[in-house]
Amino acid sequence: MSEQDQNNAPAAASSPTSPETQTENGTAGVTESATLANGLTREQQDRVDLARAYAQELQQTVFKDLLEAERKKKEEQSKPPPGTVNPGLLSGLDPRNVSVMSRLYVGSINFELTDEHIHRVFSEFGPVRSVSMSKDPVSGRHKGFGFVEYDVPEAATLAMEVMNGTILGGRQLKIGRPNNYAVAVAQGFEQPPSERIYVANINEAIAEDVLKEIFAPFGEVRECVLAPDIATRKHKGWGFIEFADTDAAEQAAVAMNGFSLGNLVLRVRKCVVGGPIGDGMAALDALPQEDAANPAVSSLQAGAAGLPQPAVRPPQQVMEVAASINKSIIGAADSATASTTGAQATNGLRDAQQNAINIGSESPVVLLQNVVGNREEVDDDLAADMAGEGLKCGQIVKVVVHIGSLQELGGGGNGITQNGDEVSIFIHFADVSSTTKAVELFDGRWFGGRRVSAKSFDFEKYRVLTCADTMMYIP
Repeated sequence: MSEQDQNNAPAAASSPTSPETQTENGTAGVTESATLANGLTREQQDRVDLARAYAQELQQTVFKDLLEAERKKKEEQSKPPPGTVNPGLLSGLDPRNVSVMSRLYVGSINFELTDEHIHRVFSEFGPVRSVSMSKDPVSGRHKGFGFVEYDVPEAATLAMEVMNGTILGGRQLKIGRPNNYAVAVAQGFEQPPSERIYVANINEAIAEDVLKEIFAPFGEVRECVLAPDIATRKHKGWGFIEFADTDAAEQAAVAMNGFSLGNLVLRVRKCVVGGPIGDGMAALDALPQEDAANPAVSSLQAGAAGLPQPAVRPPQQVMEVAASINKSIIGAADSATASTTGAQATNGLRDAQQNAINIGSESPVVLLQNVVGNREEVDDDLAADMAGEGLKCGQIVKVVVHIGSLQELGGGGNGITQNGDEVSIFIHFADVSSTTKAVELFDGRWFGGRRVSAKSFDFEKYRVLTCADTMMYIP
């Protein structure tokens, strides 16, 4: 044996062969309890491999079915409810972006106003999803600003166009978009067809076919859908109308925005977001019949926010249909009132005439009579002239020139003639306190050789009488 072999022999003898090496070489002495490189014994490793194989089998069978069921459940939950009329959601737009585009910042709010007040005022432009006011944790009062979120972006756009700068509770509102609005718009959304318009603040008595008939004089109407309320089986007061051509849609949007129909003032504008508009009220036909309670419908004071002056007058056919609808609605309301008065029904007309004119300061409306002799003397500047004088008494919502009989106004007086139709002028102030000043300013004053009569007039009566009038001035 060489010297090198002698030097290596002790090292080889002192280094026993590892179990792995013995196994690879087929060397005897390896047991099932031998430790593997991962720290497990062979028996434990075999059990882990069996568990993995079983888990993979479950993943392909039971777990697969469970995951598929969960996926379908999430898809169903993400779908809009039956009858939804919301192009943004129906087109697949991210609901978060729809929410941002439908949200408004409202600042400079009177501290005496509550969430309910804001909700009532802004509901005139569409379905309000929520009103959130920033509150002071110490006093519990709001800080004078908050957010209003609608169901559809069109409602938010309309509200911002009309309400920004409007006086509410003695303060001038500041309306704007939230900070993340630009981000939502940048995400992109389907553009709406130019033939489609959004209509809000629709009286619940106006059905889809009736609304379609009212807008038909502007051009062929392809679709008219109103958002259904599953609970009440009535529409929610808003929807979409799609014409056959763009010109008809543009003319209808201008002419019908601010048009009085069924004691409410229509809010109309071109659409903001594109996509399908759903089935509307037809979706209720597929639902089971239920006896749903009819919640009381609160009517907002039309015009409280101010109305845009129509640049195009509605066609005569629209006026006639609207007048017929208004009469039927008013007649139904009068019948309901008469049925509840019992023995007092015979005196209803006399009481209505006596109470039509409210001499107190409970109403923001002032009635001017004997300003002109007859309808032939009415010109386009009459309402504007009266508004110019009325502004000396306070902020004006609108001035309406109304042609009607003295009987419907509650009788004559102050030397006003009883024959024929009377030209009456209503000045609707933003503040009730302005009516007293206006009566003092106008009553007994001479105008064009006539002595004017001015009285405070009942607000609800005013709304009914002027619901179809179009001769008006908006400051």
